[in-house]
Amino acid sequence: MQVAFTICSNNYLAQAKVLWLSLKEHQPDESFFIFLCDEKRPEIDYSSLADEVIPIADIEPGIQELALRYNIVELNTCVKPHVIEYLFRERKMEKVLYLDPDICVYSPLTHLYTILDTEDILLTPHIYTPIPIDGKKPAEHTFLNYGIYNLGFIGVSNREEAHRFISWWKEHTYKEGYIAAEQGIFVDQLPVNHAPLFFKNVHILQNRGANMAPWNLHERHLVRQAGKYVVNEKEALMFYHFSSFAVDKNELPLHHYDRFKLAARPDLQTLHAEYNDALKMAGYTFYQQFESSYSVMRKAYLKQQKKAQRPVRKILKKFFPG
Repeated sequence: MQVAFTICSNNYLAQAKVLWLSLKEHQPDESFFIFLCDEKRPEIDYSSLADEVIPIADIEPGIQELALRYNIVELNTCVKPHVIEYLFRERKMEKVLYLDPDICVYSPLTHLYTILDTEDILLTPHIYTPIPIDGKKPAEHTFLNYGIYNLGFIGVSNREEAHRFISWWKEHTYKEGYIAAEQGIFVDQLPVNHAPLFFKNVHILQNRGANMAPWNLHERHLVRQAGKYVVNEKEALMFYHFSSFAVDKNELPLHHYDRFKLAARPDLQTLHAEYNDALKMAGYTFYQQFESSYSVMRKAYLKQQKKAQRPVRKILKKFFPG
């Protein structure tokens, strides 16, 4: 048995639905689960979003403690290894693919599952080729700070070496899954730099059609051939990662990556327009109104902590006015 899954809060359910629909278009029999880093809301029809929508609280009894420690981005990434553990142990899955909710699938993922017949861990690097040193973003050092591999995707097989990897990875995400690149910590992603050294049967995918994204546009261009997207006129576009996509802005995410503007990349314009329309049809505006219950809980907790510290600060100010 095999499954693809994503993790998100209610405000990202439009993205997750587009991912599901795109996966089903190319693999109609593929199972797809959403693990909800949130509480279910009565006004949302979860049955229309995936084969199963499973609240994280159903599989992680310590989710509230984690939610007080981590912001919502950190929390969504923190639980990823635990979800894979659950899929292996409780659901008896043999192969698992994780995909970020802001990914869209453009051709079958069967090749990735085939690799997992013999390999235990499947990774995609952010980039395959050098980037000019020209002051633009991203630069090569960007990935030294945030991770060589993009953990918006990972494939894992249900074998002993993968179990060792997941246990090691989970310890990192549960204990230090913060956004703190200046300390050598970046959510679930940065620790995985070590995975090819620490574990056997780690396969680094050599396919530019997988995980095309704003950070690797210097090495990848799209063309349409027979109605399908092809990367560099060689490899079918397997999936595109619309990281930091802004609806109705008609632009690449320039606050993170300013190497290209959309106007200079006509090969991406139709792709972006199609994804923009798909998000709106999937209910983007509706889902954006919901703030994660865990985010609300953490904000209240931090506010309470700040209040409790005020008298101490006043005393300190009295005796140490400088």
